Amino acid sequence: MENDKYASHHDESLLARLREGDLEAFNILYDKYWSVLLDESYKRLEDLASCEEIVQDVFIELWEHCSKREIHNLRAYLFTCMKYKVFEIYKKNKRRNILIEEKHQFYEWQEAVEGDQYAEKDLKSLIEQWVANLPKKRKEIFKMRYLDGLTTKEISDLTETSQNTVQNHLSVSIQKLKKLVIQHFSILLLILFNCK
Repeated sequence: MENDKYASHHDESLLARLREGDLEAFNILYDKYWSVLLDESYKRLEDLASCEEIVQDVFIELWEHCSKREIHNLRAYLFTCMKYKVFEIYKKNKRRNILIEEKHQFYEWQEAVEGDQYAEKDLKSLIEQWVANLPKKRKEIFKMRYLDGLTTKEISDLTETSQNTVQNHLSVSIQKLKKLVIQHFSILLLILFNCK
């Protein structure tokens, strides 16, 4: 619940003043809604630094764009903006977690055969053969990601392919490669993992 000290300041009149560039009206709205937006975003993210940045961005956009947008319910508008920005962080974190898991899966096979030069050589040969037989586009994306170390955004820009499509190609490749490696080294992997 917003503080009672703002009861005499109606959002409609403050918004009208804000559209005219009234900084005092902006400061009143900022004081009125800052903490409640921060609390609501924190319930969703539990990351104070990110939440403070989100709320700051919401108010910057309000100041910059309120004169061009039709805002009928300021409180609802601010909350919608905040929720959208929280959702964007969810999506960004999800993509980052997928990439971390993807890298982990790709490199854990090398760790599993570490110290056994024959197994390592065999694994390398198997992967090279498998990569050579990939469809052209998938092969290009796989090599860019794991041999050249490019990010999915960089690959997307270079190949003029959406980032989601790049991510899908990589996910399919990783799942198939994981299955192949586990089948090929099933006995070795069982021995190594059971010895840990």
